[in-house]
Amino acid sequence: MAPEEEEYMAAHVIQIDEAPDLEARIQRPGQAAEASPGPKSTRFLGLPGEDFENPVKPPFAYHIRRPKGDVTPDHRHGANRTEYLIEGAIEWREPGKQPVVYGAGTLTYVEAGTVYGYTVLEDASILILFDQPPGMHYE
Repeated sequence: MAPEEEEYMAAHVIQIDEAPDLEARIQRPGQAAEASPGPKSTRFLGLPGEDFENPVKPPFAYHIRRPKGDVTPDHRHGANRTEYLIEGAIEWREPGKQPVVYGAGTLTYVEAGTVYGYTVLEDASILILFDQPPGMHYE
């Protein structure tokens, strides 16, 4: 196919607050929804029709909101993860390492297979991007 005849996907434009909140559909080992210290949300920003837990086509993007005191248990992903903390503060934990505290405006990159968890120190808004389907594995 000649370059001028290539098919291009139309731009994917999505308003975060218009994406459905999928939090109630997420099962985390050992955590009940009522155990959260406040309201939280998880919004998949990928293509319409893609399964948010096992998307096939990019973008593999998520926006999450977590209340102060919320704890994400240790887990790992099958994909590299880039996170941008829009607002809030987090204590990041990896087994065998000292915790790291960071605030709004921080970008983190985590290689696939890295085990980590975190505690939200101030209400947080987070944009998370994966380079391929994320694959979630709790420890």
